[in-house]
Amino acid sequence: MKIFLGGIVALVVGIILLIFWWWDFLTMIKGLIPVILLVGGGFAAYSGYDEIKEKMVGEPEKVEPTFETTTETSTEPSEVTTGAAEEKKPERPKAPRTPRKRGARKKEA
Repeated sequence: MKIFLGGIVALVVGIILLIFWWWDFLTMIKGLIPVILLVGGGFAAYSGYDEIKEKMVGEPEKVEPTFETTTETSTEPSEVTTGAAEEKKPERPKAPRTPRKRGARKKEA
């Protein structure tokens, strides 16, 4: 509760002082804008320089891992969505086939 009341008091005092010192506030903002632009521009230039330097050296690009699942290539709906998975019966293993005996081939004329 003390923090809440302190915040309210600071808000009211800030509004009152902003009203009385409005022109000084604007002067301060006018002075901060070039400083913010200088710092932001310097950071952007350094980041761009670092990126160009990495490409010139030939370092591999950073690849972020993707956590995507593989998608089905079939155009038919999956068994889960159609409910066919529940209807299927398990297949019995088939006995191995015996080789067929081939009869004599007829010669074609």
